[in-house]
Amino acid sequence: MSGVLFIVSSTRSGSTLLERLLNELPGVVSAGELKRIWRRGFTDNQLCSCGQPFHDCPFWQEVVQRAFADATVDARANDALCRRVCRGGVHAGNVPAALRGTFLGLSGKLCAAIVGTARAGWVVDSSKDPAYAAQLAQLPGFETRYLHLVRDARAVAHSKSRLRRRPEIHWKEAYMRRRSAWGSAGSWNQTQRLAEAARLATGRPWLRVRYEDLAGSPRGVVQQVWDWLAPAIPDATSDPLGFIDENTARVGSGHSVAGNPMRFGSGQLMVTPDVGWHQQMSVLSRAAVGLRCYRGLRRYGYL
Repeated sequence: MSGVLFIVSSTRSGSTLLERLLNELPGVVSAGELKRIWRRGFTDNQLCSCGQPFHDCPFWQEVVQRAFADATVDARANDALCRRVCRGGVHAGNVPAALRGTFLGLSGKLCAAIVGTARAGWVVDSSKDPAYAAQLAQLPGFETRYLHLVRDARAVAHSKSRLRRRPEIHWKEAYMRRRSAWGSAGSWNQTQRLAEAARLATGRPWLRVRYEDLAGSPRGVVQQVWDWLAPAIPDATSDPLGFIDENTARVGSGHSVAGNPMRFGSGQLMVTPDVGWHQQMSVLSRAAVGLRCYRGLRRYGYL
């Protein structure tokens, strides 16, 4: 049986870095943020991480053909369905059975087509949303597992305050959304609460990783994830981590939809901790985030 690994995290927590590294493991393919594929891929035709528009990318063309060859894809309706299901939170019982069944069937078709196209055993979905991931816990035909990626709330808030261009929107100049430190702290708290609730609600295998550990020792963390997934991957190679050392990884061009701009490009990837917030974040902002996120920061070992 194939599997889907859901990365659950707040935004700007390093999920794109993690999925880029996991994409290099044998039998693993990172598809990016599948929750957003209907709008950003099918409707807006944004760039795939390979650099081509979604509808011109050979990988996604094959996926669409495999999944929906006999049906017309109503991307706007599918996006609305996904949003409606996610509003139900992490508990499956909050969503009408018929609606959830349609959602599971649609997602199952998409993931099966990705597995077939990539000839992989595991699909990495880095959508981050705990509610979305929890509603897919019983995805038909797939084993589901969860990787909870946590980053210091102060670092997340600092990252969200910076101006970053979105190269996937290739027809105009666009930037990632910025948030205040206080607003970012509230969002971080909500994500962690939902993640912990999803862990209890789904009852599926769950692994927690901190961004700081990933950035400080990428090989060690990827090895941990590999050891967790490898028993379910047939014909695993003897040296699955040959592409990575302590601070550098050799990554190829992937096919992820949505995510941080660092998903574009290939070659040598330097992995170093982003600690700019230590010097660049104002004392007031650091204090505000520290106060609002005190319980979470303490829970995950940041205090």
